[in-house]
Amino acid sequence: MRRLGLLALVGILTCAAGAAGQSKKAYELIYEDVQLLKQQLLKIEDRIGAAAAEIQSLSSQVRDLQSQLRLLQTDQAGLKQGLQNIPSQYQVVLTRLESLSLQLTKLTEEIIAARTAAMPPEGKTAPEAGSKPKAEDKARGKDKKPAKPEEAKAAASRETAGPAAPSNQMPKEIYDMAYADYIKGNYSLAIDGFKIYREQFADSPLADNALYWIGECFFSQRKFEEAIEQFNLLLFDYPQGDKTAAAYLKKGFCFLELGKKEEALSVFKLLIAKYPNEEETRLAQQKIKEILGQNEGHQQS
Repeated sequence: MRRLGLLALVGILTCAAGAAGQSKKAYELIYEDVQLLKQQLLKIEDRIGAAAAEIQSLSSQVRDLQSQLRLLQTDQAGLKQGLQNIPSQYQVVLTRLESLSLQLTKLTEEIIAARTAAMPPEGKTAPEAGSKPKAEDKARGKDKKPAKPEEAKAAASRETAGPAAPSNQMPKEIYDMAYADYIKGNYSLAIDGFKIYREQFADSPLADNALYWIGECFFSQRKFEEAIEQFNLLLFDYPQGDKTAAAYLKKGFCFLELGKKEEALSVFKLLIAKYPNEEETRLAQQKIKEILGQNEGHQQS
């Protein structure tokens, strides 16, 4: 019995020792797992720190991009406002500057050549105005055949409105002669006369009117592109002149004659906006109705 008791006690102690060993191994495994988890946690924290730094850098870049975008938007808004402040007639005129420069150079050369040709030869003097013809001149006149009425009319027009207008003529006389040629239908002579008037009397109150009638002469000759150039020049040089509204209206008519209805509508609308109380505005409104009516008729057909 005593042996059995001892054996039982030894067995119990052996089991207890085995259990203690197993517990110790379990603790060691748990400790190792905890250490491993700590190491993984440290790695995760390092990664989180690196990610936070990258996020902060990206946030800074985003703020910089937003700042640049605001600056671009501000510049774009300023550019749009600047473009809106430029009158449409100036934009049109800028496209014509080179052509106008060439035309002015050619006109200057023609005026110089005409003045040179009009000077009397050396040793001779031009007859004074109002002097009576000599007897020899009358005798020579008897031998000449009378000129035809058309030739006499053309000769008289050339004498009064030729390119070599005398410098001692009053501005109003030159202007009136050019306008008389326009009324008579002598458009080329009228153009020369009005150009000479603008050349010699650029500061005259009628300088813008002369430019307008040059455009009217070209319009009557169905030279609509040249007429538009003259009206644009008037709008550019004399924006406050008394012929500005009429120049807008006639410029719109030129576009209609050229088949450019959209351009004509733009010019007419600009005329209405700038000069609502002028007679030209009423005519422009009628033309707009006609154009829109024609467009609707084409769409329905």
